[in-house]
Amino acid sequence: MVVRSIRARRLNLSVRANGEVRLTVPAAIGSRTALQFLEEKVGWVVRARERMAERYPKQIITLPYATRAHELRLYPCSTLTNSVRISDGVIRVSYPASARYDDPEVQQAIRKGIEAAWRIEARNYLPERVETLCRALHFRCGAVTVRNMRSRWGSCSVDNRLSLSIQLMKLPDRLIDYVIIHELCHTRIKNHGPKFHELLNRMTEGRHPELRRELKGYAARWI
Repeated sequence: MVVRSIRARRLNLSVRANGEVRLTVPAAIGSRTALQFLEEKVGWVVRARERMAERYPKQIITLPYATRAHELRLYPCSTLTNSVRISDGVIRVSYPASARYDDPEVQQAIRKGIEAAWRIEARNYLPERVETLCRALHFRCGAVTVRNMRSRWGSCSVDNRLSLSIQLMKLPDRLIDYVIIHELCHTRIKNHGPKFHELLNRMTEGRHPELRRELKGYAARWI
């Protein structure tokens, strides 16, 4: 994927957990230069994708499977293509009867459906939960946005706006709260120095090290 950005100052190449390659190109740099840069980095891309495949192994999703508010249902049918529809608490994935549910294309459709369900659930849950924790812990923050961030659970901007990943919806409540509180602590302290960790530990009633270890166990799993 090639993305042009007026804010980017240099060419930036990254590989996501699903193996997708993303090249960010500043507006002032031409396509020929960008493609030449990408060609020079082919070896790095191959190695990065191999590392990601080892770190984020994709498990086969089977039934029964459910998110917090949606149940996955698979429908082999006469269609020639995969399709995903979400309604009434159901993730409906239709695929050709000649295919198997564990075929890569079908699994990709299933993941697409699950991520769409997470997005719905995240928009319904996360902003309200941030507001609740702000009141309980006496924090103030700016707007809360929900995005499909794969490399981080959340972030806090310089003007205290929070951005939270829909991937949070695969976590238990205590870890969702931990991530939110982590970002709220950044509204007061913008770094990860000793004072930040002291504040985070106090706001999590002394459970910061324990919760951080538990969260790391989820970082390497797609689901």
